[in-house]
Amino acid sequence: MRFIIRANDAEFSIDNGDRETPPQVGAENYLIADADTLLRLYVATDRDDPLFAMLQQLRAHFLNDLDNIETQAEIYGLIHWLLDDNAIRADGASLEETADRLSEIDIAADSDQYTKIIFHLRDAIDRLYEMELDDF
Repeated sequence: MRFIIRANDAEFSIDNGDRETPPQVGAENYLIADADTLLRLYVATDRDDPLFAMLQQLRAHFLNDLDNIETQAEIYGLIHWLLDDNAIRADGASLEETADRLSEIDIAADSDQYTKIIFHLRDAIDRLYEMELDDF
């Protein structure tokens, strides 16, 4: 995955980087080639900066394709950022415990408020497990 966030007069747009040709990245543009770069830019960006919304959109792309994430730390970073944006506190609970707690809340409230987040949590759990198996 490769994305370019282009800044034009305080407005931002996202281009999918074409793998065939090298991207043209100017001083006001950001090349996001991996989750690490995205997470570093996220940490350095204020929530009220217009760039922040673009970073959240890119996070969704990365979360939808966790097989391309290279490290466990990147997966945890993306997931905890997602949880933080949705005012969900893990407070030392594992990802599985957090998913279970959100499922219980949805069941008790007869809603699907946390369905997407639960999906991402379960997907991350599976990917982390695959990574652990690959290490053996």
